[in-house]
Amino acid sequence: MQNILRNAKGGQNSMAPWILLLILIGYVIAALFAFTLISQLLVGVVYGYDMAEFARVLMNPSDSEDARGAIMLMQGITSVGMFIATPIFFIYTNLKLNLNDFVTKIESPLRPVFMTMLIMLCFMIANSIIIEWNQSIQLPEFLSWFENWAQEKELQLEELTEYLTSFARFDQFLVALVVIAIIPAVGEELLFRGLIQNLFAKAFNNHHVAIWLSAFIFGVFHFQFYGVIPRILLGALFGYLYYWSGNLTLAILGHFINNGLTLILLYLSQLNILEFDPTDADTSPPAYVILIFFIGGSALLYLFRNYFTRTEDA
Repeated sequence: MQNILRNAKGGQNSMAPWILLLILIGYVIAALFAFTLISQLLVGVVYGYDMAEFARVLMNPSDSEDARGAIMLMQGITSVGMFIATPIFFIYTNLKLNLNDFVTKIESPLRPVFMTMLIMLCFMIANSIIIEWNQSIQLPEFLSWFENWAQEKELQLEELTEYLTSFARFDQFLVALVVIAIIPAVGEELLFRGLIQNLFAKAFNNHHVAIWLSAFIFGVFHFQFYGVIPRILLGALFGYLYYWSGNLTLAILGHFINNGLTLILLYLSQLNILEFDPTDADTSPPAYVILIFFIGGSALLYLFRNYFTRTEDA
């Protein structure tokens, strides 16, 4: 990974990573409020909703004709602001670096790109058993208040996701691909792996602690208790792809494959080209198939790490 403190003020100071993390968190929180407000104002201009009307639309999107476009506009602007504009601002102003210090060109990209694609395919299949387990977790009685809140939140998100990924036209699919797959892949990897993971690595002087801690924050950040464990594992996978390769582009590619492939398969199933729904937990493969892909994915990760180790030693 990059030495991202080399130009930062006080970069050799042991407190510098923690100070920069606090500054980054402040930027992200401010961006959340600012770009949410900006997006709601733009939704009002484009679709004619005031804030109260738009809040009702978010609760029952299927009751409104323009809900899909309005929600996608809000989500797209907020995501670009939080995950792309804010990290870039932080990189240039606080780290005194350029964006190409993070998103660098891959030398001889064919093999690492192909390995990344296969690793993600294996992980998505192997992770399905964790997804199914996480969704069926039952909490003890004294946490019933949290369980009720989490289940209600999960149901709302499921209904909203189902609405936004029910495509009547090809252009709706393309917009979803940009907002749900491309923007998060670039922005979340830039923030969570490019910045947070690097800063934790400097703070703890331990890359593995940094990978898992940033993965934990990545999982919790999505506010879906019944999907938090699979997301933490996913974040850790992206972290190791970045750590071993030293190239954030491969983590971005892996993130895009995870989000984009699901959307593509879902769209193909809606066109009746595929006969299964990739979002249906009942379509999970049998245990022996999951085991095969887990072993295959583990072997690919070993080859991936060794490939970049040999490249560095060459």
